[in-house]
Amino acid sequence: MATYTFEQSEYLEDVIESQGFYVMNDFGWKTSCGIVKIGQDSEAFEKAKKATTFAVDKYNEKSENSKLELLRIMNVNFEPTAGAIYYITLEVVDLSSRKILHYQAKVWEKINTGYKVEIFRLAPYAPKLSECEEEKHCCVKVNNLQDWMDENYLYYKCCYTFKKLVSVEVIRNKETGKSMGYGFLWFKTHSKAMEFLKKNEGKQMPNSSQNYSLVFGKF
Repeated sequence: MATYTFEQSEYLEDVIESQGFYVMNDFGWKTSCGIVKIGQDSEAFEKAKKATTFAVDKYNEKSENSKLELLRIMNVNFEPTAGAIYYITLEVVDLSSRKILHYQAKVWEKINTGYKVEIFRLAPYAPKLSECEEEKHCCVKVNNLQDWMDENYLYYKCCYTFKKLVSVEVIRNKETGKSMGYGFLWFKTHSKAMEFLKKNEGKQMPNSSQNYSLVFGKF
C-alpha cells in the first residue's frame, strides 16, 4: 500500500477534485508529467494564450445561441505530455447577454498536429442565484481576501465539502481585473450558508496564515 506525504496527498486531492484546473502546492514540479501552475512571464503561458483563443473560437463556431469574447486568462495549469495539456480558467463576455462569465478549457497541444479541445465549460463555481431558496438568506460575504485567493481557491479549498451546494464570486476591479479584497459565497439553502459560517468564522483559512472574516446576510 502506497504511503504519501502531506504534500503528495494535497496535490493528488487537488488534481482529482478540480480535474487539473487547480493545484495548491508545487509538488507537480517534483514528479514526472506533473500538473503545475505557470506564471504569465513563462514561455508556456504564451503558448497557452494561443490554445485559449483556439478554444473560444471553436466554441463560437459550434454555438448557435451565444458568442463569447475573451477578456483575460485568469489561471493556467500545465501538464507536459505528448505535446502539452493546458488547464485554463478564462474570463469572457457573452455577447448576447453582456454577462461576464468564467469558463474552464482543457486544451491538448499535440505534437505537429495542432490543438484539441477536450473540455470547454462554464466554471463550476459560477453564480447560480436562481438555485437559492431566497437569495438574501443564502449569501456569505468573505472579507480580507489576499490577491492570490481567487474563485478556484474559495471553491476547491475553502468550500471543499460544500462544492455541490455553493457558487463563488470574487469582486474585481472592472478595469484591472484585480481582486477588491472580498467575495461572496451563495449557497442553495439558508441552512448550508449558516453551517459554513458557524464552521469557519474566525478559523484559519486553508494554506494561509490568516483567519476567515465572514458576514452573513443580503448585500
